[in-house]
Amino acid sequence: MSLSPDLSPSPEASVSPLMPLQRRQRIVDFLRRHGAVTIGQLEQALGASISTLRRDLDALAAEGIVDRTHGGALLRQQAQEYSTFEPDSSAAAELSPREKAAIGQAAADALLPRQSVIFDSGTTVLEAARATVRRNIPLTAVTNDLAIAQLLGKSPVIQVHMLGGVLRPASTTIIGQTLIEQAGALRAEVLLMGAHAVTEDVISETSADVAAVKRALMRAAGTTRLLVDSSKFRPRAFMQVALLDAVDEIVTDSGLPAAEEERLRALELRLTVVQAQA
Repeated sequence: MSLSPDLSPSPEASVSPLMPLQRRQRIVDFLRRHGAVTIGQLEQALGASISTLRRDLDALAAEGIVDRTHGGALLRQQAQEYSTFEPDSSAAAELSPREKAAIGQAAADALLPRQSVIFDSGTTVLEAARATVRRNIPLTAVTNDLAIAQLLGKSPVIQVHMLGGVLRPASTTIIGQTLIEQAGALRAEVLLMGAHAVTEDVISETSADVAAVKRALMRAAGTTRLLVDSSKFRPRAFMQVALLDAVDEIVTDSGLPAAEEERLRALELRLTVVQAQA
């Protein structure tokens, strides 16, 4: 059975449902590209019902191809590499697009005119930048992401400062000691930060370099708002960034499990849960 490199829903899939074998192959393709996914993300990508996808994942697990996780799955052959596996930026943008757009809009709506705001790297923060440009409010923006800088630069009322350093391979993210030193001279009002995983009280990343940059950006901001879709509440990645009590607010979507939401609401931080548009 050959593997297709095209992971987006095919035109014919929108006309007639995929056969079970075809659909399961596409699930495997999707997992190869993204590492670990939730059923909700597969539903958006493949257009199949949640009950059908659960049966598919159960069948793939019985064949020893995937390992089931809470609400999703990962490829068994990637299980040992999970903590350091990270999809590239184009693959990450395919995951939970509706949820990321809703989170980004909520984050942008909370910004005040003329604030100084650090935009961390990542696809959810990119959506926050996109929504901020639509709001057309004056800001002083700082970022370590080339794509975010270009997007914010389209606004005539946003002054954009780009942090310098080393470009992370196959990424638009700037990292490195130079950036960390530059961040040490900053004092912004708000940081909009993304993360690879949130596990109990730990925020984590797949890369030590990325984690170090995020810690520097947190030190440079008066308020840290963590923008993470509900799929990010999962097993921890390789490198700890910070504990949750170091952030002031979490903005996530309504796919957050009820038990996780209850636990977060008991913490001394603000939890904002948004509803993604269908």
